[in-house]
Amino acid sequence: MTKQDIIKATFIVWGRNFYTKMNLSEVSAYLGVTKPALYRHFSNKEALLEALYIDFFDRFALFLSKNLPAVKQQQSRKDKALALAAVMAEYFINHTYDFLFFLNLVLGQEKPGRVFKQELERRGLVFERLDNSRKEKGSMSLLRTVMMTVVFAVALVHIRKNCQIDESSEGPVLADPLSLVTGLVEHGLCSINIQSALPDFATLDEMFKPLCGCCREGNPAAGGTSGQILSALARAIGEQGLSDASMNIVARKAGLAKSSLYSHFASKEEMLRQLFLYEFEALANHLETALALSDKPLDRLYLTMRAVSEYLRHHRDILLVLDWVRLQRIPLGVIIPERAMQLLSFLRDLPLRSSLSDWDQFTLVRWVLFLVVNQLMVELRQGVDEAESLNNLKELYMYIVTGVNGWKA
Repeated sequence: MTKQDIIKATFIVWGRNFYTKMNLSEVSAYLGVTKPALYRHFSNKEALLEALYIDFFDRFALFLSKNLPAVKQQQSRKDKALALAAVMAEYFINHTYDFLFFLNLVLGQEKPGRVFKQELERRGLVFERLDNSRKEKGSMSLLRTVMMTVVFAVALVHIRKNCQIDESSEGPVLADPLSLVTGLVEHGLCSINIQSALPDFATLDEMFKPLCGCCREGNPAAGGTSGQILSALARAIGEQGLSDASMNIVARKAGLAKSSLYSHFASKEEMLRQLFLYEFEALANHLETALALSDKPLDRLYLTMRAVSEYLRHHRDILLVLDWVRLQRIPLGVIIPERAMQLLSFLRDLPLRSSLSDWDQFTLVRWVLFLVVNQLMVELRQGVDEAESLNNLKELYMYIVTGVNGWKA
């Protein structure tokens, strides 16, 4: 057994658990050896984890080095972004366990973009700037948004692959998974005339202005001891991260005994699920008011993004929790209440591209939330003000609807 045998096995074993459990016992069992046999190669778990980082970035950088010349040959930022998306998607579609590592450990860091950039630069790779000349801190980034599109779409490809394997069925996603990713980057969700079909942002913003205050309010039903516990859970996850936010920490923040938590919730997962149900119920109240401003699906998508953004900017703990759930697989089941899904049913009326005809409403909701939360997290780290955040939201809307084709010049 070599070091490389252990590294390869660890990618598989820890990846299957989405890196929620990273212990050496499962790795040794998979290899059919004892833990002391692993210690002859790696002194502890941290040493093995460091070896995973080195191995992943060495192989990933080698792949990129062979493909980046084709990206650099593209003349426009949009074409470069599309070419880079195709390269990244090809790698992660064909390397499932590398994708799981990237998703859970690289993107799960506090500043994932910096880590990604530094690791590749150490290996001699420098990405050209794909964004425009705007250099304001926290401005919308084409490169970052395209990379997050690749992450979401590749995850969808792998999920559907697994479903089709389990159900022995066939479907359009597996027929050409790369086209799903590149199509989403290039064209976005919709097939529209960019010049004439987009909303009048100024008019919608003026209509939305009286709603700004109420869209920042939480759920009044989340009171009492249960609400106290849920608030403590959100703070604990925001400060400690999901895996380290233990029941003891939650109890301490709630000012309760640990045993009191279990009289209200059976587990941390149940607490988290209830937290989301409360928060999405609050969001549903705000969405109902915002969506009454227009009956046009494209207008309503923008109004939805505004209401969600306004709420999450003023509920930082919930934003941080959503960011953890966005990137890590947690078995919570469907956490969006039926009422919220009914309000968002207009998404089915969007002029979707024909290649996305198999996207259901839940996938559309997840996609929009995924990008909105990603952008808000960047803005939170960089201290972006409300005016700049609103500009970013409009650019993000343009990207979601039209892809890089509708990106600003």
